[in-house]
Amino acid sequence: MDKTRVMIVDDCEITLEVIKCTLEDAGFDVLIRSQALGTTAAILRSKPDCVLMDVSMPALSGTEIVRLVKRQSDTKMLLFSAKEERELLQLADACGADDCIKKGQDASQVVELIRTVLS
Repeated sequence: MDKTRVMIVDDCEITLEVIKCTLEDAGFDVLIRSQALGTTAAILRSKPDCVLMDVSMPALSGTEIVRLVKRQSDTKMLLFSAKEERELLQLADACGADDCIKKGQDASQVVELIRTVLS
């Protein structure tokens, strides 16, 4: 059976490494991207099962990437941000994300959310 593939998109290298290690330890195949430009094409090309998308990316917002991907793919898109939960939920709803999680949550909560969204 193939591993579940998750892409993490965040402009913070530390965040990328921490979440990548957490998800790999949980058994996921993990792809990472630190730039927004080219991310939509990378998602459509690599076909991850789920994308953990930082909202505040330079050049192109995470919410815009979610909108673009959702028009062309059934990949599950999760917003990932330090914004207040209420604002994050509104953003997720507005751009069509499948769910969202606030940065700084326990790593196991990120794993649990991904598993829930994919089940």
